Amino acid sequence: MLVFLIGNQVSTSAQQQSVIYISGFGFLALLTVLFVLAIPLLAKFIKNDVTIQLLANRRWIGIYSFVFVLIHVVLVAHFFFNWNIGKMLENPNRLLGATAFIILAAMAATSNDASVRALGKYWKWLQYLVYVALGLVPVHSFNIGMLFMKNVYAQAFILLAAVVVIIVKVGYNLAAAKRPLF
Repeated sequence: MLVFLIGNQVSTSAQQQSVIYISGFGFLALLTVLFVLAIPLLAKFIKNDVTIQLLANRRWIGIYSFVFVLIHVVLVAHFFFNWNIGKMLENPNRLLGATAFIILAAMAATSNDASVRALGKYWKWLQYLVYVALGLVPVHSFNIGMLFMKNVYAQAFILLAAVVVIIVKVGYNLAAAKRPLF
C-alpha cells in the first residue's frame, strides 16, 4: 500500500506513476528476498523470540516476497509491454529477470508440505536455486532499474547484502559438509 501511496503523491504523470509502482515493487521484492535469506543467518547469531518467530514463519515470508515479485512482473507486462511476452523477453536484462521470476515461482509453488514430501531430497535443491535468482536480479535491476537502482548507494547496499548472505551461507554449508548433500 505504501508503494501505491507514494506513487500517487509524488508522480506528476501516469507514466511516472507506473514507473514508481514498478520500481517500488521490484525493489521491495529484492529486499524481502534478501531478508528471507538472511533470517537463518540472523537466527544463528541472534537467538531471541523475534528470530525464532522469523525462522518459524520463513516460508510464509518467502511467499509474500513472491507476491511482490508477481506484482512487479504484472505491472511491467501491463504498463510497458501491453502483455506482449515476446517483446518483454527481447532484452537480455529482462530475460535475466524472467529467469529469476521462473525460479521464484517454482519455489513459491513448492513451498508447501505436500511438495516437500513429493520432491523428497530434490526439494532442497530446488530451494537452493534462490541463490541463482539472487545473482540474476541485481544484474537485471542494475541495468534496467528506473528508479531505486539508479542510486549508487542502493546498488552498493544490495550488492553488499547479497554477497554477505551468499558468503555466510556457503561458509556454513562448507562447515557442515560432513553431512551428505544427497
